[in-house]
Amino acid sequence: MIQKMDNHDSLQLLHLVCKVFYVSNQLQVCPYLMEGDNLDPWMGLFKTILDMQCPPELCSHTTVTSEMVAKDKHIFWKIKGIAAKITYRIFIKYSNPTIVE
Repeated sequence: MIQKMDNHDSLQLLHLVCKVFYVSNQLQVCPYLMEGDNLDPWMGLFKTILDMQCPPELCSHTTVTSEMVAKDKHIFWKIKGIAAKITYRIFIKYSNPTIVE
């Protein structure tokens, strides 16, 4: 599903899912996610998002300032930014340094 993010609507939906997860777990991770392996699928999703390849239209070189600004504001970077914030917060607050490789 995530590997084929050509559709702008699917990117908007993924952005919304990431935002909802981020806001709902802002102060603390909900107790359900702390039970067993319930957080693992979410972390897998965020890892997949962070590993997504940049679309070709965003990777092309340009010197036009307006084009650079438009590329920086693309939904792709917003999704990656939220996924990075989520994983950072979870690792900082809840990780066990002896387990992390």
